[in-house]
Amino acid sequence: MAPLASVQGQVTALFTKALKDAFPSIQQDALVTKGNPKYGDYQCNNAMMIFKEHGAGLGFDSPLKVAEAIRDSLPPSKLLGDISVAPQGFVTVRVSPEWLSSKVGECLLKGDISYLDLPRKRVVVDYSSPNIAKEMHVGHLRSTIIGESVRRVLEFCGHEVHGLNHVGDWGTQFGMLIEYMKEAYPNFQDQLPEVHDLQEFYKASKKRFDEDADFKTRAQLAVVDLQAGGEFARSAWQKICEVSRLSFNRIYQRLNISIEERGESFYNSMIPPLVEELKVRKICQESEGAMCIFTPNISTIPLMAVKSDGGFGYDSTDLAAIYRRLFVMRADWVIYVTDLGQEQHFHMIFDAAKQAGWHRPPLTRCDHMGFGVVQGEDKKKFKTRSGETVKLGDLLDEAVQRAALEISKRVEEQSKDGGEAFLSNPEEQMDAAQKIGIAAVRYFDMKQNRTSNYVFNWDRMLDAKGNSAVFLFYAYARIRSIQRKAGIDVHSIPSNCLQVKHPAERDLALKLLQFPDVIEAILGDLHLHHLTDYLWELCNTLTGFYMKCKVLGEEAQSCRLLLCEATRKVLLKSFQLLGFTPLDKI
Repeated sequence: MAPLASVQGQVTALFTKALKDAFPSIQQDALVTKGNPKYGDYQCNNAMMIFKEHGAGLGFDSPLKVAEAIRDSLPPSKLLGDISVAPQGFVTVRVSPEWLSSKVGECLLKGDISYLDLPRKRVVVDYSSPNIAKEMHVGHLRSTIIGESVRRVLEFCGHEVHGLNHVGDWGTQFGMLIEYMKEAYPNFQDQLPEVHDLQEFYKASKKRFDEDADFKTRAQLAVVDLQAGGEFARSAWQKICEVSRLSFNRIYQRLNISIEERGESFYNSMIPPLVEELKVRKICQESEGAMCIFTPNISTIPLMAVKSDGGFGYDSTDLAAIYRRLFVMRADWVIYVTDLGQEQHFHMIFDAAKQAGWHRPPLTRCDHMGFGVVQGEDKKKFKTRSGETVKLGDLLDEAVQRAALEISKRVEEQSKDGGEAFLSNPEEQMDAAQKIGIAAVRYFDMKQNRTSNYVFNWDRMLDAKGNSAVFLFYAYARIRSIQRKAGIDVHSIPSNCLQVKHPAERDLALKLLQFPDVIEAILGDLHLHHLTDYLWELCNTLTGFYMKCKVLGEEAQSCRLLLCEATRKVLLKSFQLLGFTPLDKI
């Protein structure tokens, strides 16, 4: 099946050719935007600028005349239908119904939907990144699900993508924890505690560290022993990591996250030789007892490759990580998905990588995908009623419970109405609740502007009539219901029988073929709400299509079944990119 191509990109290419042919002396890219639906699908806006800057010299007395010259120079194309010129100089085009019919059949109905972003790149996406010995909480939600979806989008585009989990598994805190565990839980290496126990031990060990000088000394020695590879310390550290890893993986399995752990400890041995090399190259300089890299374009505060006490911190680890990703892994593109509070830090890391010659834009690209925080109704960080941070597992549990309650209400209503009651089996209901509840959380998060804070709201998240995953799931299930009622194997209908005639058919076909425009927008600015906005528009366009076009009951309407199937495939692909598993029946 032919890969999808941006409709707006193809229209832009036609106008670029027209501008070059009409005005060979002017170097100007075509400015094409979506048009007012009353007049057309796409609009070229160059005529007014050309008239203002060059009109007299070219012999034109109005933007209208310039626009007519652009229109007359458009190359012949099956894509273009009606072309109109407004007195203000807008050139508006409609995509031809014949082209829409052909492309829906060619690109959406034959095989799997595909898209290629060339040249193919090796991409590293750094996301999730919880801390060992601490439970994942609501603060990890955004990094985990946004990072996973970006990874999926990039893989869909044909790139080689490495999703890496930069877990916090190294540092002074492990000396405290190991020393405390020896006292409070001496058999912990044989009987692994739960991660919430570890978290309590961590809090207790920090209190002891701050208040007990003798304990503090022993904890510091335990860190030295760990860093030196001491048998007991290393074994204890591995057991602590194992407990946390099991806890993380339970969350990742529920969210269907595919990620490779590459924690802070992985980079520890790389730091000393890297610092020595940077010192020799005079990129790393001594300042007040620390070895620093200055990034004056970003911040007056330097990165500390080595702290004044001779230790390594976050800066050291992140320098080693970006070195390995760009210089050793030869990544073309590195993306960090963290909260916006770390934006400056990562731009300093990118600047240091440029100074070192590892990051060589535009050959390499480094992005920080910063995001806002999840808030409660009080516009403060989302907390439990007792003021505790919301655990991610508890949040997902509540989403599933609420979805299960809504499903049971719907099943009860269906049975009262005498209709066919889907999901009457309790096991089916629970499976559906898992899929809907988790999809609702993901969609509600990703439909927000990534860089904004947002207020967590259960009612809007599970609103079957609002902009929610539940609404999308019903749209998908409705298509499946129509296909069952039709009693026709949609694959037996030749794709070339699809003919887009009715305006509602045309609206749906065009919306489907704009899917790659959405993917291109995400590749440009890494905002996933482009896709959620598109899904909301697509499902509303589908509803308009149902209201105006009869799909079932007549032989001649089998082509409308093809439009439904094309919509189902675009929805399914979009769901997969966002991490959803849809339901055929609700």
